Amino acid sequence: MRSYRKAFRFNFRRVFVIAGLATLLIVYAVLWLRMITSPAERTGSDFIGFFTAGRIAQTAGAAHIYEPDRQQVIEQELVGFELVPGQVLLFNHLPYFVPILQLIIDENYVLSFIRWDLILLVVLILDARLLAYLLSRSGFVRREAWLAAAGFVLFFPVFTSLMNGQDTIFLLLGGVLWMLCLYLEKDILAGVGLSLVTIRPQLALMLALPFLFRRRQVWWGFVAGTLALGAMCVLILGVDGSRNLIRFLLISAGGEWYGLHPAEMPTLSGLLRRVVPGIDANVVRQVSWVVYLLTAAFLCFLWKRSKQIGEKEIGLAVVLSIFASPYLHYHDLALLLLPLTGLVLVAVREKYISRRSAALLPLGISLLLLFSFVSPYLVYNFANLFMLFLVLALWFPDRIFLLVKHGLKHRSEVS
Repeated sequence: MRSYRKAFRFNFRRVFVIAGLATLLIVYAVLWLRMITSPAERTGSDFIGFFTAGRIAQTAGAAHIYEPDRQQVIEQELVGFELVPGQVLLFNHLPYFVPILQLIIDENYVLSFIRWDLILLVVLILDARLLAYLLSRSGFVRREAWLAAAGFVLFFPVFTSLMNGQDTIFLLLGGVLWMLCLYLEKDILAGVGLSLVTIRPQLALMLALPFLFRRRQVWWGFVAGTLALGAMCVLILGVDGSRNLIRFLLISAGGEWYGLHPAEMPTLSGLLRRVVPGIDANVVRQVSWVVYLLTAAFLCFLWKRSKQIGEKEIGLAVVLSIFASPYLHYHDLALLLLPLTGLVLVAVREKYISRRSAALLPLGISLLLLFSFVSPYLVYNFANLFMLFLVLALWFPDRIFLLVKHGLKHRSEVS
């Protein structure tokens, strides 16, 4: 009987891996091909802003990439009809990757999109490889680590980033370097890695501030890296371009420009808009910023009281920084790979599940996130529930995994 159950578990795991990987790969390929071959979908993606910035930098100079009138002219040529100012999808990102965009973008929008996505895919594989290295340091054999890495690459929010041509993969790279160097106790390098998260400034600041109270070298590494990136921005943009960048960031912080879709954010501000339709935007904005500041203060207090900064502290900081952010989109949930990796490490170290089963967690979560898109009412709320699960599972793993085991046992007895 035991050998039969063992064979059944082995066969089930193999079927799950093959079916899960095949499902994600096929669905992703179909969705991406449909997007890139549809003029409406590909020009409706966020990449139109990156393309516009690259073209302006090529023709007029990088100092002019934050001028809405120039962006409007190029976007009108792409969509084929006149846009009113509020319809322009602004390039409201820091100019870190404008030099890369200048090199890979040309008049062909489709080929430019493909080149950009290929670069993002290479960086994504690097992200997954670094996370797999972290697992291998904790006893995962090569096969288990690579299976988990496949789940990281196929993580659904990551795919939505590629679909939109977003720079979220670089955001994830900064987070991965931060987490890895914290584990390796290379605090200065951890802070430098965290400085790359300034791609989303509100996230970077909340993650960095607590290190003023513990492991302060991380903070100083963050400051040094941020100053270096800031100097690079000024060199790229010049003084006038830097002023325009600040104005654009303030617009994004309000979350009310075309293409920002404030109700479709996996944040507190998005949740408030979904739960209370028609709520005044100023009220949401004020509540969001108050909660953001309170959350930052709480994390600073937690860091000061904590004896060490481990998986549960890192996971809580990432989840809370995402949820409390006044402005953030679904593809930025790619950063949840950090607490998910932490959960895998905790589950194995405390022997709640085996390494082989833990390696399947990223793949299983990706399938659940993909299927949540069957309903627009489910997708963002399910993402919030997943964030809550990550926090509870990291801080109370004994109770959460015990509940899961009891649930599975009861189900098998009933069947």
